[in-house]
Amino acid sequence: FAPQICDIWKAMSKEEQVAATDEELVRIAELKEMKKTTAHSVALNAFHDARASLASVQSQLEFLHNRTGLEMLLLGVRSDAQAVSCPQVWTSGDVVDEFFQLTNKMSISDYAVKFECYCLSGIQGTAKTYETELMALKSKTSKLITEKLHEAVAPRSVSKMFYTNFDAHITEKFGVVVVNWPLPHFVAPGSIGSRLELQTLYNAWSSGSTHFRSLSQSEAETW
Repeated sequence: FAPQICDIWKAMSKEEQVAATDEELVRIAELKEMKKTTAHSVALNAFHDARASLASVQSQLEFLHNRTGLEMLLLGVRSDAQAVSCPQVWTSGDVVDEFFQLTNKMSISDYAVKFECYCLSGIQGTAKTYETELMALKSKTSKLITEKLHEAVAPRSVSKMFYTNFDAHITEKFGVVVVNWPLPHFVAPGSIGSRLELQTLYNAWSSGSTHFRSLSQSEAETW
């Protein structure tokens, strides 16, 4: 079929070719223009939808405030940079604005702008990733220390590692002490909030710089 079309096209004059394709070219141009404006139309529709919905919610909250005296704050910001709305803020009265200014040292409007910047920046994803990695490091460090403890007291067994009252639970019963703890406070990895400190603790145990040591008989008697 394609060769037949090719032969017909070659047999046509320039004027006939233009006439045959002119209408189709116009339709293609219209489709291209439509594609350019589709995203904008979606964003614009979302803006009108958000504005109308927030106005309805605000109206309901105003009625609720008038009936019950409840003080309220409504805050809405973009999470998509393509959206065309601006931060939306509504409060039930001056007391809300005053409280917010007093406790946060900034107006609600300024807070809304910061909140929108946070939502648009992707920082929240980074924060979640950091938290996940921190939890994993806590777990890995705790597991490593417990494994080292089991090795130190073998062939005896110990149920778990104790950080609070370590002397009574571990040293007194098993004659084992910790050598070269690298942090200022002797606490469980799960209680450490600094990733740097956790990594330092893990590296110290992993390298053997920090370790358990069994007391000699004379040391145990002196202890």
